[in-house]
Amino acid sequence: MKRVLFLSNMGPSKEKPNSGRFVKNQYDFLQEKGNYEIEYFYLSQDVKRGLLKLLRYPLFAIKFLLKYVFGEKIDIIHVHFFFPTVFLAIAYKLFRNPRVTIISTFHGSDVYHYSPPSWSYRFACRFVNHAIFVSKSLKNRFMENIEFTGSTSILSAGILPIFIMNRKAVKKYDFVFVGHMNFNKGIDRLQKITNKQLKIAIVGELDTSQLILRDGNIAFDFLGVLEPSALTEVYNQSKFFINLSRNESFGLVIAEAMSCGLPVIATDTDGAREQVKHDYNGFLLCNDDNWLDTHGAQKLQECLLLSDSDYRRLSFSAIESAQKYKLDSIACEVEKIYKLHT
Repeated sequence: MKRVLFLSNMGPSKEKPNSGRFVKNQYDFLQEKGNYEIEYFYLSQDVKRGLLKLLRYPLFAIKFLLKYVFGEKIDIIHVHFFFPTVFLAIAYKLFRNPRVTIISTFHGSDVYHYSPPSWSYRFACRFVNHAIFVSKSLKNRFMENIEFTGSTSILSAGILPIFIMNRKAVKKYDFVFVGHMNFNKGIDRLQKITNKQLKIAIVGELDTSQLILRDGNIAFDFLGVLEPSALTEVYNQSKFFINLSRNESFGLVIAEAMSCGLPVIATDTDGAREQVKHDYNGFLLCNDDNWLDTHGAQKLQECLLLSDSDYRRLSFSAIESAQKYKLDSIACEVEKIYKLHT
């Protein structure tokens, strides 16, 4: 049986249990299928300070070298979050097994944050046999700057089968917002275009929620970080999913919400443009702060005034759109890629 190593710099920790959750989900699903012997080596997102913070990556690299370069033999290394983690895979190829296949899934930040790419980024790309991109737009951005000679495919990380519609659920929230509450995810935009008449559920990390609490402009239930089963309940208790990101390669939470039957209201990003079809499974908003300040609140009100028949049409279309993002389908495609390169 071929051995596959999942390698990621974005792993879960006690402080951040959902960090890289989609990578862990894919690993668990592939491991359960049993067609490959799969291991998972990751850098946890424990909060470090002082010297330990500086030594996080060096210690991660040393542990990898001791365990794999000087130890176990691997047939495929599947890197999640390409740079600079890929250099560990390259070291394994150069010093342990020159026949190893290196596959990398690009999730977004590993392209956006390195544009234009440095010489070391370009150099590392030469060792990748197959590149997986979570959206077509992300692939196009990558290819604009890199002369990549390996094969490519477009696959999302995949959503768990637990995210399904509950027709008996009571809709207690007008909108649900899920994600890290930071500038890129548009938490500041949420404050500006909503008001206290709206009922909003917010799911995510607590550390920056004071931004909302100080403003006092919106009424919300802050639910913190939720396990998938609890998150499914919140999705089903909400009428719409709202995503106001400034940059998004692929919105996994958008796919989760759609799978539960929620029409999506999203700003026009690379990911949302591929997932959300305007007036089919949701609505796209102009990704501009001034436009949102002027028109955002009105657009939300228009959504809430939709007729029951129009809402059901959007809801059923959302469910249909999410089927291709199911984890079982994604896992099958990943295994096809593994087979192609072994």
